Amino acid sequence: MASVALPSRRVMFALDRVRARTGVSLTFGGEVLGSGDLALRHFSGRTVGALPGVVLAYDAGLGGRSVATRLPIAVNDYFRSDRISHTYDRIIQAEGLRSMVAAPIIVDRKPVGVLYGAVRNDDVIGGRIVDTLIDEARSLEHEIVTMNAIRGRETEGESDVVRLRAQLRSAYTRLRDLSSRTTDEKARHGLQELADELFGSGVPEEDVVHLTARELDVLCLVAAGCTNPAIADRLGLTLFTVKGYMKTLMGKLQATTRIEAVAKARAAGIMP
Repeated sequence: MASVALPSRRVMFALDRVRARTGVSLTFGGEVLGSGDLALRHFSGRTVGALPGVVLAYDAGLGGRSVATRLPIAVNDYFRSDRISHTYDRIIQAEGLRSMVAAPIIVDRKPVGVLYGAVRNDDVIGGRIVDTLIDEARSLEHEIVTMNAIRGRETEGESDVVRLRAQLRSAYTRLRDLSSRTTDEKARHGLQELADELFGSGVPEEDVVHLTARELDVLCLVAAGCTNPAIADRLGLTLFTVKGYMKTLMGKLQATTRIEAVAKARAAGIMP
């Protein structure tokens, strides 16, 4: 099994966001090695030092089991769970962790990493925490696939342009995400203007499809790989409202699928 290097800064961004949005005590990430084992390398939150650098055997412990099954796994009493082996109980006990969830990062049908969320008290790992972790794992999968595509195109002599476009798209999406979640009206408009300044459109005004700011926020999160429930959670909307925005913007873009909507918006110069 060939290993895939995870983008460290992006992994830390995901871990920080999960911890901020869910309030879990600790989030951390591991990379699947060529042997199939899992190396724990990324941490957000306090750790006593028992976990960093640990390599988990394939199918052992929570993360190893998640890699083997390629499925998210949550346990609300790690030491009593019969869903996992207890090879690493001493390490988990040393860190004072109680309940945990692990979500694999899958690329080309192969696990390349795992994201974890853990609590040190008696709180239950509920659906919101699990969904948030899975959402970030899916977003990472999307970015890794994009990075791989960029590397493939670099051999065609387009490395600088392709890399810059990818960076602009990522920055634009994050700025739109931040603007949609801020409660300061002046800051919101400032972030939206900054996002719009990242790219220029050569499309004549009469040919531009006009999306509302909220429709554009939704479409940017779709481009980042978010599901409708994840978009609803991130924008503070109901799932019904998100579906309504999707139906309207897809109608404006004359798109039949989410991917087609993103592609047409980029071709029309609505988003980078």
